[in-house]
Amino acid sequence: MKEEMSSVDIRYIVRELQWLVGSRVDKVYHDGNEIRIKLRTREGRADLILQAGKRFHLTSYVKEAPKQPSSFTMLLRKYLGGGFIEGIEQHQFDRIVKIRVGDYTLIGELFRRGNVILVDSGNRIISALRYEEYKDRAIKPNADYRFPPARENPLEVSFERFLELMRENESLELVRALARKLNMGGLYAEEISIRAGFEKTTPVKELSDDDLRMVYAAMLKTFNDEPKPNIVFKNGRMHDVAPIELRVYEGFEKRYFKTFSEALDEYFGRITVEKAKEEQTRKLEARKRQLLMTLKKQGELLKGFEKAMNENQRIGDTIYANYTLIERLLEEFRKATETLGWEEFKRRIEEGKKAGNKVALLVQGIDPKEKAATIELEGKRVKLYLNKSLGENAELYYEKAKKFRHKYEGALKAYEDTKRKLDEVEKLIEEEIKKEVNVKRIERRKKKWFEKFRWFLSSEGFLVLAGKDASTNEILIKKHMTENDIYCHADVYGAPHVVIKEGKKAGEKTIFEACQFAVSMSRAWSRGLYSADAYWAYPEQVTKQTPSGEYLGKGSFMVYGKRNWLHGLSLRLAVGVATYDGEEYVVCAPVDAIKAHTKRYIVIRPGRLKKGELVKKIKGVLEKWGYKVREEDLNAVLPPGGGEIVEIVG
Repeated sequence: MKEEMSSVDIRYIVRELQWLVGSRVDKVYHDGNEIRIKLRTREGRADLILQAGKRFHLTSYVKEAPKQPSSFTMLLRKYLGGGFIEGIEQHQFDRIVKIRVGDYTLIGELFRRGNVILVDSGNRIISALRYEEYKDRAIKPNADYRFPPARENPLEVSFERFLELMRENESLELVRALARKLNMGGLYAEEISIRAGFEKTTPVKELSDDDLRMVYAAMLKTFNDEPKPNIVFKNGRMHDVAPIELRVYEGFEKRYFKTFSEALDEYFGRITVEKAKEEQTRKLEARKRQLLMTLKKQGELLKGFEKAMNENQRIGDTIYANYTLIERLLEEFRKATETLGWEEFKRRIEEGKKAGNKVALLVQGIDPKEKAATIELEGKRVKLYLNKSLGENAELYYEKAKKFRHKYEGALKAYEDTKRKLDEVEKLIEEEIKKEVNVKRIERRKKKWFEKFRWFLSSEGFLVLAGKDASTNEILIKKHMTENDIYCHADVYGAPHVVIKEGKKAGEKTIFEACQFAVSMSRAWSRGLYSADAYWAYPEQVTKQTPSGEYLGKGSFMVYGKRNWLHGLSLRLAVGVATYDGEEYVVCAPVDAIKAHTKRYIVIRPGRLKKGELVKKIKGVLEKWGYKVREEDLNAVLPPGGGEIVEIVG
């Protein structure tokens, strides 16, 4: 499976991304080897990802930004933030991209380990993802940035030079000669061989100059081929992503995309998700191995404690079972040591063993220091302390058995706890394996005209629009309201204008929802009100004409004639992901309107939570349902001010 972009990939993506020139750098994020540049383009927001040693393209897989920005992040924001992209280039035919923003250039090295370097207009290094030194160049502050040693550029090489390079080592196979001499990698060397009509293993010496001219022409055609971005699948799994149709992959399953960026994003984004899943599984497997080792040690410990507990218990029982014998031995041994002393007692025991004395043969050891003699009884070694009674000797073993029982019980508890943890980890591993790699997400796309406004589809299917500010209020009424529409407005100063498209065909339910939307999207929400009044009128009643001497500012209009009032409308909305015109959108609208278009939604009302906190909570719920929604998209659709969640349906 391919894990980084080739020189050819970079050539095509750089050509495709030229439309980003002129875009404004909004913010820069840094996480590990990835730099993400949030842009404001003529098409709206775009996120450009540059991953050292890997890839460069637009992305819709936007990770949660680290809570604490790195020093490199802050530096990039300082120099690039607010600037405009003036150029996106590939350095020759190398895996190096350059993004010029004003007087600064961000250089992405996509070969080997890779790097990201910021240089000034004099090509001096300001900072880098990592500082390194090589034999021919150094990546460190204030040093002049130098590109790696130049390699042949197949797009600029003349046929004469091409011929010279190929003839340098004629014993090489065609595919190897192309890959090594012309900086293109094995895949494209094989593709060019196929397009030229030669076996890739053909030795160069077997090819005439005319044959090589065909190879040269095939090379130029390949690197200038018409884009046809696709992901190649092998045995049901992603295998490669390519900017053009490759004959090498003829017969393979493929999925095609409108842009190469979309193909790269899907490919590498999916790899990122899969690797995160594999990493999590690896961590869980490592935890499982650790727990199994712990369980094994605890099991051995349990067996040891159980054995010691039982042995000491049995010895205590054996002492009492042989009461008369033990009592007599203690008495005789005690008298002997007192009369003869320990050394003489020990010598006589040894002599007695030689003579076959039954009592002497029972003795297995003498310990003068502890004043004890060890005997063998019923196959057990029993240590008897001569300065203690039979009962006290037995009690010593019972006490040991008791201690080992406590240790056994503690070890058993720890064993069962480890076993429980092991069961939990095994369940987590099973869940990870079953998890779908696909992450449902709302794709970034070119915005529809109505997305300039707040909007929703009524429960009856009518499009309802509301202004976001003075400018959009002005545009909505002047440009988009027609004689077939219905106009709505809340009885609140500064409330948005609301228009029901084709509203004259709508029923009372749609008009009610539009008026409820008008009060909910007004300042009444941020004031914490639970209800407010609104009215509706016809388009011909709405005008910029004012009584003599009066003036209306931008976004303000006069309404003449009868107003149809709706009183005590509740400020209550729902958030969900609804499908409209074949695409999914995150929408905030009256509850009945949302309920008509999606089964899962979150009901909100004015409340104490700050808007940012409310956004995070809603985002969390949507992500549990499988929707990848950006916080800024939620911010854009929610009413002004804070709120609270009152119900989650789904």
